[in-house]
Amino acid sequence: MIKRTSGGFTLVEMLVAVSLMGLLGIISWRGLDHVLDQRARINQQDAQVARLVRAIAQIERDIDQRVAETLLVAPAGPSNVLPGSMTVATDEGTRQRLSILRRHPDGAGTLRTSYQLDQGELIRLSVSRESSQPDSVLLMQDVAVFGTRFLSPSGWKEVRELQDVRALAIEISIERNSGERYTKIVPL
Repeated sequence: MIKRTSGGFTLVEMLVAVSLMGLLGIISWRGLDHVLDQRARINQQDAQVARLVRAIAQIERDIDQRVAETLLVAPAGPSNVLPGSMTVATDEGTRQRLSILRRHPDGAGTLRTSYQLDQGELIRLSVSRESSQPDSVLLMQDVAVFGTRFLSPSGWKEVRELQDVRALAIEISIERNSGERYTKIVPL
């Protein structure tokens, strides 16, 4: 008598195949979840870097468009160590406020632009002679430190340490609450 075998799979073979497919599905799902999570973090970091680049570019543009020394009637700064169109003030909490007298965008008159840190937010304030109400723009959030240093012939110094030596460049530094620190040097 001839024994006839069936051409199908056994139950054990089917269970092993389904288990392997389930295991591969779980591994693939976890990998895809990790990739999507990393993508979201990278997008968030990209947005933060873009805000930082825009903020520093705005500060640099305001410094580049400051009123020339020859056009000032009297120096606006505390001494001759900074250009007359720039001042740096420090409050009792050692927070700095950078103020720049620059040309108005429409070409008529001047505009006083200030940068300051207020409760973790870097803010740009602009006041023209025609308006008494400042125009306030939030540049960045989660900022721990906004500060400046100045390059003198003897090295980097705070504005109060320059002592009648003209500053050659300004270093603008922004430190985030997460610990990252960004700096930009702008020649004066």
